[in-house]
Amino acid sequence: MAGGSWPVGGGEVGAMLRAWSGAETPLGPPPQWPERLKSTLQLVLASPTPMVMFWGESGLLLYNDAYAVIAGAKHPAILGCNLLDAWPEVTDLHDEVMRTVFAGGSPLSYRDLPLVLHRNGVAEDVWLNVDYSPIFGDSGVALGVLAVVTETTALVGAQRERDAAEQALRRREQQLAQVQKIGKVGGLEVDLRDGFRNRRSPEYLLIHGLPPEAEHESHEDWVRRIHPQERSMVESHFRETVLGTARDYQIEYRIVRPSDGAVRWISALAQIERDESGRALRLIGAHLDITERKEAEAQQRLLMQELAHRVKNTLAMIQAIASQTLRGATSLEAANETFSARLAALSRAHDLLVAGQRANAPMAGIAESVVGLQGDAQRFTIGGPDLVVGPRPALALTLVLHELATNAVKYGALSNQTGRVALSWRVDEIEGVSHFRLRWQESGGPPVVAPSRRGFGSRLIERTFPSQGARSESAFLSTGLVFTLDAPLDALKDGDGENDPG
Repeated sequence: MAGGSWPVGGGEVGAMLRAWSGAETPLGPPPQWPERLKSTLQLVLASPTPMVMFWGESGLLLYNDAYAVIAGAKHPAILGCNLLDAWPEVTDLHDEVMRTVFAGGSPLSYRDLPLVLHRNGVAEDVWLNVDYSPIFGDSGVALGVLAVVTETTALVGAQRERDAAEQALRRREQQLAQVQKIGKVGGLEVDLRDGFRNRRSPEYLLIHGLPPEAEHESHEDWVRRIHPQERSMVESHFRETVLGTARDYQIEYRIVRPSDGAVRWISALAQIERDESGRALRLIGAHLDITERKEAEAQQRLLMQELAHRVKNTLAMIQAIASQTLRGATSLEAANETFSARLAALSRAHDLLVAGQRANAPMAGIAESVVGLQGDAQRFTIGGPDLVVGPRPALALTLVLHELATNAVKYGALSNQTGRVALSWRVDEIEGVSHFRLRWQESGGPPVVAPSRRGFGSRLIERTFPSQGARSESAFLSTGLVFTLDAPLDALKDGDGENDPG
């Protein structure tokens, strides 16, 4: 007979149970069920927490409205059914529960238990927190199992999304760190909401010569690392930028690296995030070590200055050659021939300088370039120690040797078929000062006669080494010309002065 007064309340499930006639389960009408079953089920029906009872050995399913939501489309068909018939897709789990909790009298608990349920007609991944407890009778024998069930599917899904997002973030951070390492870019973040709270990337720490524990160094630590000559300017610029309205921050400055005391150039680029009122919230930036670039720029400036100086000297040298050539020429044709030859010698000297290191030239190269273009190289004996000559002396020596060789071809040892020239140089110590000594000696040529005026070479030597203690001498012996040059060695290495050769 339907329409009993028990259970009291219990929502939809309670109403269904009150409407049962007794034929729905082997237990008969609900009001006649065992008192322990009724008292326990009354508590279950009144609870807002999802609860289900497995009663007896077959695990008769009795639950509340909250559990009905978890059961999905299986409710209400499974109310009063045997456990294994109601949930065949999780038979192994329920066999374990009945063995351990019902037969063994021991509780079981699971957290975020992954299951595949067919509660809505299709396989569905579900996660549950379940606590199983035995329901004991007065004799201490288990009469059933009470399960408190909480579905955590949404929480697990959200956690998985968070985990996936965190993993993706970690991968991006690792990729960013790798990119920073490859590009040697140091990343930094500064929280500007309340003072300066810093976070530095590993590459930043490497660039600045800092240990790993300096990841959160203070603002004052950064300021102390700035080069003393720029410290005030750099910090003032930083504070003014933060307190202003700009969103971009850029500066180049020097630091003294703590790890080795080296002075390094830093290029800082950053963006400042601001709120609607313009107040600075956060700075995200990158630091680059631009020391090599700065050194290259300085070297380029030096080279440009040296180029300008070299052009100036060359033009002055050409002016002097032209002036001296025209003063000593007997005709326009002779002047043209002599001037062209001297310019060719000057050009060859420049070729040597370009080929040399730091615009210097080897003495052996100067000698061979001049001699090799004046006749048969077999008629020359060349010898001397390895010696590198500075740019300005190299030009002068090239022109002097060219002048000597030209005169030898016209009037001296190279004007016949048997004459020879010996060119040698050495370095002597005179009163603690190293002196360069060059000797040009002709032999086997026709008798030579001293010229009536001083030659081009003598005047060039005087103009190239003014006030340097250099002197030259030409001896017109019966056996041939002997030309000697004596100059402090430093004058040949550093003789690239600003003195006008004309």
